[in-house]
Amino acid sequence: MTAGNITTPHRMDVFLTSPWIPAEWIRAHGLQPRGLWSAENFPNGSWPLSAGVCAFAEAAVQFVAALGREPLTVPPRIGERVGECGVGALRRSDSIAQRIREGGSSPPPAAVPSCSRTDSAIIFSTSCDQMRRGFDTAILRGHRHAFLFNLPATWQTPAAGQIFRSELERLGKFLVEIGGHAPSPAALRRVMSQSSQTRKRLLQSAQTTSPRQFAEALARFHWNGSRALPPPQKAPPANQIPIALIGGPFLAPHWKLLDELEAAGGRVALNATEMGERSLSPSFAYQSGAIPPFDALVRGYCDNIIGVFQRPNTRLYAWLKPRLASRGVRGILLRHFTGCDLWRAEAQTLRETFALPLLLLEAGSEPGAAPRELNRLQAFMETLT
Repeated sequence: MTAGNITTPHRMDVFLTSPWIPAEWIRAHGLQPRGLWSAENFPNGSWPLSAGVCAFAEAAVQFVAALGREPLTVPPRIGERVGECGVGALRRSDSIAQRIREGGSSPPPAAVPSCSRTDSAIIFSTSCDQMRRGFDTAILRGHRHAFLFNLPATWQTPAAGQIFRSELERLGKFLVEIGGHAPSPAALRRVMSQSSQTRKRLLQSAQTTSPRQFAEALARFHWNGSRALPPPQKAPPANQIPIALIGGPFLAPHWKLLDELEAAGGRVALNATEMGERSLSPSFAYQSGAIPPFDALVRGYCDNIIGVFQRPNTRLYAWLKPRLASRGVRGILLRHFTGCDLWRAEAQTLRETFALPLLLLEAGSEPGAAPRELNRLQAFMETLT
């Protein structure tokens, strides 16, 4: 066991494709939840850019295909730099659907081997059609331990909570089938308490540390439950323009964008990407033990999903509004993967709702911003000075 982490050696790895899948439930079953986006070898090569397919979804499926073939590596320790990684291309998602119908920068840090991935499991979510098709592909390729977690597409009715509860119960049965054990209420409460404390402390550190170190701390938290906090930094220079970074997955190979933004005269005052501050939103209210821990887990996640995929997605805007104001944000970078229509469609609504300049950036195969996107970023920052 590593000091500061709530992780046990030799437990089966259960890879998650979304921060809205409760890692606490998996850990309480005696298994090791891992946000696959935090793996240092994700993606395993350059980002795949097949026409019409989200690169993150493609990379997730390729990651599944590589399970058991390569040593697993962990994300960098706080302060270390991250190298570039990538994967090869997959068949397009429409081909996947057809098969189903027919029945059919800096040098990288040294790799730190973890447990074998030959017995690993992966949990996809229904947060977008591309990830749902990723699950279909994993099944078609014969992955034995793949699970599709149905996230409720709405949130304003009691049915949403019932769906989330039934999915957690179904996931629990799956976890037992692959070698986990049903947790006692006390064990689940312990895991949730540790996680809740770490989430709160990480949120408190968001404004007192550098954007890169905060991203690294989040990556390790989602990888192994690390409770290590990033070191505080001095107040940022007064001439740096506060920017909100909003969008889908923002992973280690693209953290170079944070440095490029600072070089252009800005800084990320709010990391509102999928694996940024929004991923720390789940919170658990026990009311002096009156609520059973399983019920608190359901409510803690279902009532605090801050995502673009739910309808209406007003919770996302309600979450953003006070944070943009309190941090003096003067511009928005909306970053999305190629093929992600969900985030691209929010650009105009974000402009109109918050009356802030917005730059739409597309994640390419390069670390950080592609040369053309970097030029656009620099020009955007000049307009804010």
